[in-house]
Amino acid sequence: MAQAVKFLSVKEVAVTMHVSVATIWRYAERGTLPEPVRIDGHTWWIEAEVLAVIEKKMAIRQTHVNASILPVPTSKTKNNRFRVHLDRSGLK
Repeated sequence: MAQAVKFLSVKEVAVTMHVSVATIWRYAERGTLPEPVRIDGHTWWIEAEVLAVIEKKMAIRQTHVNASILPVPTSKTKNNRFRVHLDRSGLK
């Protein structure tokens, strides 16, 4: 038997992602969220696709968090103070 697909309204997606409805529309416009399904004048997102986006973002975040645990290169200045070099190239 086929798995039932659960649809979420824009309000439900906003609650799931803890953002405003306006932010959901911005995410949809820029492609952060998958393309919604439009049925008879109503817009719906497939719950599994929304959750997959959240899980992907969490996995990327976890990769950055793990990378930030690595030792930070330092150097001494002429007055014996340490300068810490932060690499923020992968953070957004």
